[in-house]
Amino acid sequence: MKRSQGKYHEKYNSFYASRQWQDLRNQRWYDADGLCEMCKKKGIIREGIDVHHLVEISKDWSKRLDYDNLVLLCKDCHNEIHNRQSALKYFLNFWDDM
Repeated sequence: MKRSQGKYHEKYNSFYASRQWQDLRNQRWYDADGLCEMCKKKGIIREGIDVHHLVEISKDWSKRLDYDNLVLLCKDCHNEIHNRQSALKYFLNFWDDM
């Protein structure tokens, strides 16, 4: 790992471990009643797991503690936003496409 990459990870790890972030994350979770906000808009009730930055902090560091830049998401919605797929979903999609 390059020295600059280590500093990059230190910066983000330090932020996510900070009391300010933890308090803000907990506030967003509380205000969303612990429910995924994307699912709720679709009329689905699912537990929220991850507090997500709408504008990534790697793109705009100043938004890291902006309450309006946060949304509580379930794992599926969070993965969808980041274009990630579980191994099972990948497997099922693979066989559906054949």
